[in-house]
Amino acid sequence: MKKFIIAAITFITLATTAFAADNNSHVASLFKAAYPNATNVHYKSIGEVVSISFVDNGNNMQAFYNEGEQIAISRTISLQQLPSRAITALQNRFNGYATTEVIELDHNIEGTSYYVSLETSSQKVVAQVSVNGEVSLFKKSAK
Repeated sequence: MKKFIIAAITFITLATTAFAADNNSHVASLFKAAYPNATNVHYKSIGEVVSISFVDNGNNMQAFYNEGEQIAISRTISLQQLPSRAITALQNRFNGYATTEVIELDHNIEGTSYYVSLETSSQKVVAQVSVNGEVSLFKKSAK
């Protein structure tokens, strides 16, 4: 399942080839039923997984479908919405880094986890945060 989480984050951070909603009408109808107020809807596909980026009630979100079933949902949240233990751990471990994005990912099997993008003038990192507030380095790259 860790491979799925890696794939999900890849969907969040990398652009993929867009396709028209009518190419997969079953997923489109499931999505429309689940998120009837969604705006700015964009469909993407990688292999068997369909990623749908959208805005719902002012929240930037992304839904992931595989074989016609929603397998995960992510949304942008604020740093303050993380567990307090995680905020402290992030501040200690990544002192001097600026937070650029915080994503909450709710996977049907793995449960909820968080991904925090941080950067300095020379480096970008993505930290993975558990619901218990444990922090680990997920990705590191030069800026």
